Amino acid sequence: MKTLLALSALAGALWALPAAAEPAESVTRAVPYGDLDLSTHEGRRTLDHRIGIAVRSACGTASSADLVGKRDVRRCRESTYAAVAPVSAATQSAALETGSARPPKR
Repeated sequence: MKTLLALSALAGALWALPAAAEPAESVTRAVPYGDLDLSTHEGRRTLDHRIGIAVRSACGTASSADLVGKRDVRRCRESTYAAVAPVSAATQSAALETGSARPPKR
């Protein structure tokens, strides 16, 4: 049950990644993880990689000449990682504790 709650929370948190670079607009990205075995190092590393891709995609980029834009993108990425990290860690810990090979199917 803890695993189901943690995985559901992770899905919710990852679904609503904010884009601080565009404060008037909210951007979301889905991060699939149903195919991953989160009880393995490889599965957790793959999830972390997918989260990184989603964060970079949601926050966008800025030109090297746009210092304010680059700062906004950096802040967006930092705040998004900070928001997602506890949920991701809890999900991965739950998978390790239960030895669950895969998240439960919905």
